[in-house]
Amino acid sequence: MARTEPNGSRNERLSMMKHVLIDCDTGIDDSIAILYALKNKHIHIEGITTGFGNATALQAADNTLRLIKLAQCGYEIPVAVGAEQPLHGERESAPVHIHGHNGIGDAELPPSDQKVLAEPAWDFIIRKANELKGNLIIVTLGRLTNLALALEKDPELPCKVKKVVSMGGSSAKPGNVSQYAEANIYGDAEAADIVVKAGFNLTLVGLDVTTETFITGNDLEALSHYCAPENKPIVEYMQSALRYYFKFHYATAGLIDRCYVHDPLAMILAVNPSLGSYNPMSVQVEFCHPELRGMIKMDNRFISEYLHDEILYCTHVDSDLAVRKLLSAF
Repeated sequence: MARTEPNGSRNERLSMMKHVLIDCDTGIDDSIAILYALKNKHIHIEGITTGFGNATALQAADNTLRLIKLAQCGYEIPVAVGAEQPLHGERESAPVHIHGHNGIGDAELPPSDQKVLAEPAWDFIIRKANELKGNLIIVTLGRLTNLALALEKDPELPCKVKKVVSMGGSSAKPGNVSQYAEANIYGDAEAADIVVKAGFNLTLVGLDVTTETFITGNDLEALSHYCAPENKPIVEYMQSALRYYFKFHYATAGLIDRCYVHDPLAMILAVNPSLGSYNPMSVQVEFCHPELRGMIKMDNRFISEYLHDEILYCTHVDSDLAVRKLLSAF
């Protein structure tokens, strides 16, 4: 007979976990971040919301449901579909050359019977923030459109959330859309500007640290030998999806048998912040000047002209330990 965990023990365990809501545009690196969170014993995923970017919001939701089924994490995770375009203007085409036609490197995963919520992403974000009463961590891995729309409906949202960790931006490193801009910020610069000014306890994890952190073919080979037996299908998926991602990184950055760790690094730092170093910064996001669109504008003078709260910008990461943390979840 299977042992049943007493309600008291389960409630105590849940109270000690990190309660995380993931907002993403489920592409290849998003999927690795999601799988890490699904398999991490210290994270309870309160839900996943999707938006446009690496795929459409609907495709991202379908990818997410398939990943939840693949991970078999043992509890229900609601999925809500969000914005299909930026606050202003039209979305750009999904980058097939980076993430494949389905967003996850054309890897094939079995479909899920789970359905997405009828509730839109921004309403779900607000509801979970109210339910968790200051204990919710929001990790954004794509455009910040859903969070900006949630702010429009509930301007008090920053006071209801424990913290927000966002993969996005660049400072000392060049961007990956233009020399000034990183893709998540560029993709809806107006939304990003709203979010950085809103007063969240916000940490940006940008290209300054993600492009110093790598997953390699050797990592995946070792993982296939040492992973838990129940995680073998996850590792096989990772090998398939990342093979596509490795090709893109070779073609654009000259990386051989490796890729940058963008979204997974933000997820790791959300629950292991001590792995990084951070500078408080007063920032805005440029969205008016076409050439500079998506640039993080920083005013670090002693008396800043920016009147809103500072954010934290990640400037350094223990990359080796972060990747070991990532792989150890499997």
